[in-house]
Order: sequence, then C-alpha cells, then structure tokens
Amino acid sequence: MKILLVISIIFLSSVSRAESDYNNIVQFKITSLQLFSSFSSFIYFQGDDKNRKRLLTAKAQADAAVSTLSGSSVELKLKWQQISDYIESYQAHNFDGSNMSLEAGWSILQGELNNIISMLETHSISLSGAVVPLKIDNIRIKMETILSRYMVYANSTTGGYGVSYGETPLEEEIMTMKQELTELVQTEPKYRSLLKKWNYIESTLLAYNSNIAPFVVLHTFDRMRKMIASY
Repeated sequence: MKILLVISIIFLSSVSRAESDYNNIVQFKITSLQLFSSFSSFIYFQGDDKNRKRLLTAKAQADAAVSTLSGSSVELKLKWQQISDYIESYQAHNFDGSNMSLEAGWSILQGELNNIISMLETHSISLSGAVVPLKIDNIRIKMETILSRYMVYANSTTGGYGVSYGETPLEEEIMTMKQELTELVQTEPKYRSLLKKWNYIESTLLAYNSNIAPFVVLHTFDRMRKMIASY
C-alpha cells in the first residue's frame, strides 16, 4: 500500500512539473511573439525612441520568461542568444531602416525559434497528457501571431516580403480570432471590452495588404495587452 502511495505521489509530481513546464513554454511563446512584432515595429519606424523603448520592454519580458524554462531547453536558449545578439547589433547603433535584409533575417530567426517552441510544446504534452493553454492564453497567442505577421507586411514593399505562402492566410487568422474571442465572451463576459477593442481594429488589420496603419494597430494592441493584464 505504501509503495503504491509513493508511486502515486511521484507520478502526480512529475505530471504537475510537466504541466508547469508546458505553461512556462506557453508564456514564453507569447512574450517571444511580442518581441518579434516589437523589433519589426522598430524597423518600420526607423529605430525611433518610442519603438526602441517598446522593443527593450518586450525583450526584458521575454528574457524573464525564458529564464523559467527547464535546463533541458538547450537548443531554445542557444537560439535565444542568437536572437538577443541580433537585436543588440541593431538597436543601439548603426541602425539602417532602409536595409530590408533586417526583416528577412528577423523572419528567419522567428521561424527557427517557433519550430523549437513547437517541439518543446509537443514534448511537454506527451509528458503531462492532454494539457491545453487557458482560453485567454490561446487568444493571446493568436493575437500576437497576427500582429507579428501584420508587421512583416508593414515592412514589405511588395505586400508579402518575408511571408511564407504556406502559412494560414492572415485574413483567416483574423476572422478565427474574432470567432474565438466571441465564444470566450459568451462564457466569460468580463472579456466583452476586449472583444469591443478587437472589433475596432479588425477592419484595419484586414486592410494589411492595401492600407497599412502600424501606428494605430500597435497602439490598440498595447491597450489590449493592458486590458488582459487587468482582468
């Protein structure tokens, strides 16, 4: 009986640890997406002080999130160091906003990091079972993914530079976000104001390939992040 109890405790402890690791990965995924869109906005606005501050704030938040990941995430931490070096080489000096290779290199780094995160998510799920992000975290992931892709288009002179055609169309991601946020409000009415803010920005996002408006979009997303943090 005691042996079974010990085994049960060990099992529950390992599952709890795996769930914690998974949640840490989800939070890092969110902050890394915020960092990628922040650097893209830094490029778009020619490295101005406001967007440098936005970039450094996003970097600090992502650094804090990556520090919570287990020591086994060696590949991710090596890639994160590469990303940090990339930011450092441009945010402090010698910034040339006309250099389109900045966004190209940034998009490659994002794709590589996202692949590593996906592998870590899959591994964590295999250890802890059918664990899924909280609904609001899933909304945050979709929201930050949309902004990250929007800013890639903003830095494009052709409406598609650095964008993979193998990805889900941005229009589809925007409409899915609307649907999931609407469903969330039906079960948790406190998010109604968040849905209202999304409705306000949706048409601007959908015009990404013809009428880019990064200032309006970034300001609205900053407001939405603060709203989520306040709930």
